[in-house]
This record gives sequence, C-alpha cells and structure tokens, in this order.
Amino acid sequence: MDPQLLIVFAILGLTVTLIVTEAFRIDVVAILAMLSLVWTGSITPEQARSGFSSNAVFAIIAVMIMGRGLYKSGITERIANFILQVAGAGRRQIISTVSVTVGLMSGLMQNLGAAALFLPVMTGISKREQISISSLLMPMGFAALLGGTLTMVGTSSLIVLNDLLTARGLSTFGLFSVFPIGFVLLIVGVGYFSLLGPYLLPSKREESNTTSPGQKLLNVWGLSDSIYTFQIPNGSDLIGKSAEESRMGANYNINLLEVYDDEQSDYDIWREIRFQQQQKIVVQGQEEDVQAFKNTYDLELTEEEDKSDAGSSGGYIEVVIPARSSLVGKTLRDVPLRDTYNAQVVLFFSESEVVEKGWADRVIQAGDTMVLHAKWESLEFFRQSENFITVTPLEYEPKHPEKAWLSVGSFAGAIGLVLALDLSISIGFLTGAIAMILGGVLTIEEAYRSVEWKVVFLIAGLIPIGIAMEESGAASVIAQTLVTLVQGVHPFLILFSLGLLMTFFSLIMSNVAATVLMVPLVLEMAGTIDLTAQVLVLQVGLCAANSFILPTHHVNALLMTPGGYRVPDYLRAGSILSLLFVLVTTTMLYVFYL
Repeated sequence: MDPQLLIVFAILGLTVTLIVTEAFRIDVVAILAMLSLVWTGSITPEQARSGFSSNAVFAIIAVMIMGRGLYKSGITERIANFILQVAGAGRRQIISTVSVTVGLMSGLMQNLGAAALFLPVMTGISKREQISISSLLMPMGFAALLGGTLTMVGTSSLIVLNDLLTARGLSTFGLFSVFPIGFVLLIVGVGYFSLLGPYLLPSKREESNTTSPGQKLLNVWGLSDSIYTFQIPNGSDLIGKSAEESRMGANYNINLLEVYDDEQSDYDIWREIRFQQQQKIVVQGQEEDVQAFKNTYDLELTEEEDKSDAGSSGGYIEVVIPARSSLVGKTLRDVPLRDTYNAQVVLFFSESEVVEKGWADRVIQAGDTMVLHAKWESLEFFRQSENFITVTPLEYEPKHPEKAWLSVGSFAGAIGLVLALDLSISIGFLTGAIAMILGGVLTIEEAYRSVEWKVVFLIAGLIPIGIAMEESGAASVIAQTLVTLVQGVHPFLILFSLGLLMTFFSLIMSNVAATVLMVPLVLEMAGTIDLTAQVLVLQVGLCAANSFILPTHHVNALLMTPGGYRVPDYLRAGSILSLLFVLVTTTMLYVFYL
C-alpha cells in the first residue's frame, strides 16, 4: 500500500481517538490534525489554509452574527413566547414543537440557518422555564439535520446529487422526491428524543449559569430577594401619597418595583406618581419590614413569590464612590438618585459598616459602597459615569425592538439570496450579517463578540482531513473495497452497507465531497447488482447527511459550546440515531422506491 495512504489513515485514526477520548480540546485536536497533514506532506500549506477560507467557516461566522442580531431586536423572544403558548411549559412538548418547526424550515433553507435562528430562542426558553439547555439544543440541532432530507434542496449532498446526474445526462429528482423518507426520519427523530431524551442527554446545570449577577449581589449582602404584591384598598392612608411620602424606603427599608392596575399595565415608578385605590404595588424587602408596611397602610396581600429581580422594571448594581466623584461631601438627600438617575439606594455601606438608618442625611465619602436598584436603561449610565465605579457586571443588554423588521428582513434576505440567486451560503449569510450591522441592529464590536472562535477553528482544522482523504486516494480505496465486498450480497444489505459507509464519510469529510466521490462508483455498481441507479444514488445523498455521532458537522459544532456538550454526549445520543437513520432510509428505499 502507498505509504502516503498509511500516513493519512494513521492521522485520521489518531484524530478520531483524540476527539473521542477528549485528551485535548476538540479545536486543538483539529489544528493538530491539520498541521500533521502538512508536516507529513499529505497536503500542501495552501490546502491546509483553505479550511479558514471555506464556505462552511464563513457561513457559520455569519450565522452567529445574524443570530445575535435577531436576539438584540427581540425577535427570538417573540418566537419563544409563541412556542410556549403553543406547546405549553413541558419539556417534551417544547422539544417536539421546536423540532418539528425547525425540521420543516430546514427542508426549504439551509439547516445551519434554521439552527442559528432557534439557538437564542431555546436559550431564552431554558432560562424562563428552568429547563436545562443541554436537554433542548441537541434535539433541535438534530431536527435541523433531519429536516434537510425533506426536499432535494434541504441539504448540500442532495443538491449536488442532482447536479452530478445532470452532468452525466441522467434524469434528476423532483423537489419533493425524498419527502416521504425525510418525513419519516423527522418523525423518528422527534419520537426518539421525546422517549429517550431524558436518558441520553446531559441535564446537569451549573449553578453559575443559573444565578444572575443581581441575585448573587443580593446573596453577598444578605439582602432579601422576596417580592410581595399588594392591592391598595379603598380608604387606605397610602392613597394620594408618593413613594417618598410613604417613607417605604426610609422607615421600612423596602423597595418599590412595580405599580399597575386594571386600566394601566405598568406605571413608570421612576417618575413622581401618587398611589390610587385598587392599584397593585410590587415591593421587595425583609418579611418583617414588609409586614409592618402592610399593617400601617392596611394593604391586601394578593401574591407572594420568592424570586430574584427577574421580571421587574429594573436590576441591581453595586457601586463604589471614587475620590474624584462629585458626590463626595454631599448627602443622599442632595443627590436626587430617583429623579436624575432612575435609581434608589437599597444598601449603604460606609466606614466598614452597613448604615441602617439616616441614609438621606449621611455625608457621602470616598470609598463608600452602595447597592442600587436602578431602571435597566440607567445601569449603563452608572457604568460609564466617572462618579461611580461599578463592581458587579451588567446583566442587562439593551435591545432594539424598533429594528425587528430590519433584522428579520436581513435574515430572510440572506436565505432568499442563497435560494433565488444560487449564491453560496457564506456570501448570502455574510450579506445578511453586514446588513444588520449597517442597519444598527448590532455594532461591529458586538458582531465580533458573538463569534464562537472555538467552533471556527474546529471546522477550519477538520476540513483539510477531507481534502487529504480525497488527494491521497484513501477515500477511494475505502469506497472501492466496499463495492468489491458487497458483490453478490442481498440488495437490502448492500443499501445498508452503503448507508454506513456514507455515515462514516460524513464524519470526516464534507457531505458534498463524499457524494461526489461515491456517485460515480455506485452508478457503475448499478449494472452488476439487483438495485436501480436511482435508489443507490439516493442512499448516497441521504446518508451523507447522517452526521450525528461527532460534533464535526457545522450544526453540531455551533451548538456544542452553548449546550455544554462533550464528545461522549454526541456519541451516546448520535450513535443510536445514526443507526435508525440508515435503517429508515434503507427500508423505505428498498420497499417503496425499487
């Protein structure tokens, strides 16, 4: 055997071993594989660098940017709300609803685009419903891959399949020729995770991911995170008073979070408002303080929740007063925090002690620490102001709902360019990404921060392996060996073996390259076995999309970091699904397409 073939096989085997055993980070392994192929002369330096200029790498960068833009404009939140309304709050219902939706979308658009659209949606649902993100993202991503088999334009391997048949003067397949197979595959995938998901997917949640900075701040200072809702009855002494006149902060050490009634859903508590009968007020504080306030004004408790500041009109921030601050020497009474900064003091720490009373007349000194409850829009002011040094990270990111149609238009336009003008997905999606940036949906700095570079280097490093498999002839040796071995075997087993081989190729090389390699071989095979050429090439095109076992496909790579997945998670969930995939395609092609 050619020594170069042995070298490529050795590097391939070592790479797969390192990925499976997680001896090094997966992106490091990919770069090592790329460099090893160059060092051994299996590929040229130019071929090694080609991974970074590939269609897949630029497409995934663009997809990450557009996904961030959709989140910033509030589109993903609207989609999440709609899904929860339709599916309810159950994990199985959410997974099934999203999987079917993503799968159907993938039939008419690139599966990477469908997965990117729903990535922030699933993140929001995870936080809102307290469902582990790892139990949501993989079913969604796999559904995107399965949905690509619904039409002949849903996945790259089926698109190139028709191109190859046209070049040879053979009849091509119609748009929905594979729909019955793809539909069964999607239903099998949805049922698979619905039934076995809890046993296959990791469900652990890191505490650091579930506790917000505001909640941590309350815990550190021992502040109450209990929120109470009261209704102001007729005749209450609170009627006609403002928040300051009620002395809720000065005398009772409680904070006003929200005011609403049946006529107005939410009053601006940061402006001078006066309480009215039948209004509902949401306050936060220690139980004994809240009880004293309730008794003083004869309030009616309507709802009590033990939760953080989520859902209120503001958040918490810890600030330190620097020596250069213009606030030094003034009292809190002199600094109209509520009127000027839309903020109120929750805790005042000075001279190594917490000041319990008399905040208003306390002289502010350099080094004093305050915990403030501020309107979300004001938090950025405190971070930028020279009068304050912020200690806690901001947990709020301003959104631009007025840019919603621009972000949707950019995303839809990118897909339209790919489908209508036959542009590469990278060019189409980069056009959509730059449209969002130019339109002000997000800044260029935010675009750079949205890119997960681990994924970029993973894909760029693995692409040269497929090139080496083609250039060295290793892939052809494997394919021709299979063709020789299946001579005289039952047609069902031939199809099944071909499906397994394409599944293997899909893990180490692009599905397009695998399809280009195998179509000429199976067309030659068709004349010597009891199977039609159409059935054989369809098995090639379909099973080239069977990429679930390793995070080497760009959809799996995109979801790996946000989902907190490790390679064993893909092996465990993807191996069984890959086998089911080959069984379904083989059975349906053998029974209905011969």
